[in-house]
Amino acid sequence: MSCMGCCDDGDSGGRPADARPYVPNQTAGNAGGYHANAAPKEPPVLKIQPIAVPAIPVDELRDITDNFGNNALIGEGSYGRVYHGILRNGQAAALKKLDSSKQSDQELLAQVSMVSRLKSEHVVELVGYCIDGNLRVLAYEYASNGSLHDVLHGR
Repeated sequence: MSCMGCCDDGDSGGRPADARPYVPNQTAGNAGGYHANAAPKEPPVLKIQPIAVPAIPVDELRDITDNFGNNALIGEGSYGRVYHGILRNGQAAALKKLDSSKQSDQELLAQVSMVSRLKSEHVVELVGYCIDGNLRVLAYEYASNGSLHDVLHGR
């Protein structure tokens, strides 16, 4: 009896007696090499620098914007609506309520960390932030002249 039907009973070589040496098929597109299955890449670990502004409690934000009501609404940007409020420390703030995104909390915190340390007379400063579940709010110093868009377009 032969194994798999390719051997003679007396052949112990594992291939037919008239077979030529094995040559890999090189038409597969990788010159006969092995296929390496790359392991799925894990997201890089973000090293977050300290955040230079305070976290603002969600209750404070809801109080000073009348629960993000229309009376406090001052504009709408590409990332969400902007509300005006006076923080409990007395500072006027433009509160940008970010639309829900697929960005992880860690990615957002890394960006908040970078922006919180940005200081320039030509840029409004970040004065606080809130990340609470799906609620994400960035609090900037209030610019009474309106948004950059308004200033550039004469509104």
